[in-house]
Amino acid sequence: MVQPFDIHPFRPVDLPAMQEIRRLAFKPVFQSFRDLVGEEIGERVFSDADAEQSRLLETLCGTGSGHQVFVVTVNDEVVGFVTFSLDEKKQVGEIGLNAMHPEHAGHGLGAAMYTFVLERMKSAGMKVATVSTGGDPSHAPARRAYAKIGFGPVIPSVSLYRLL
Repeated sequence: MVQPFDIHPFRPVDLPAMQEIRRLAFKPVFQSFRDLVGEEIGERVFSDADAEQSRLLETLCGTGSGHQVFVVTVNDEVVGFVTFSLDEKKQVGEIGLNAMHPEHAGHGLGAAMYTFVLERMKSAGMKVATVSTGGDPSHAPARRAYAKIGFGPVIPSVSLYRLL
């Protein structure tokens, strides 16, 4: 059962809560990446992943970024966020960086957030929606949430690493 929630456009006052949600939601993802590639590669490739993603979120929330940003609130507390962009020429909308606070994950809020975005895309004349996510075990909840609202087919992607 989805608890009562609200979705509204990002406001600068929301950014600290969004950064904390992003940090909490992606901490296991970044650890999974390091576990998969091993400590030596992981330290070189992913040591700045959190800081890089933090800067990305700030950029996406910035004026003129070309992205729309919305937050999900429960009892006036930010519990999730989603960014998306619209390519009017191709009529393709793309869901970008998004996260749900781990304490609120798995209760339908993510699906509601994505459905909200899809409705906005459709209203804007988009004919196709895309989203990209990882294929590793830490991204399984995201893949389930996207499948739950009808995303598919899937184009697999692989990232390969080696020491030199």
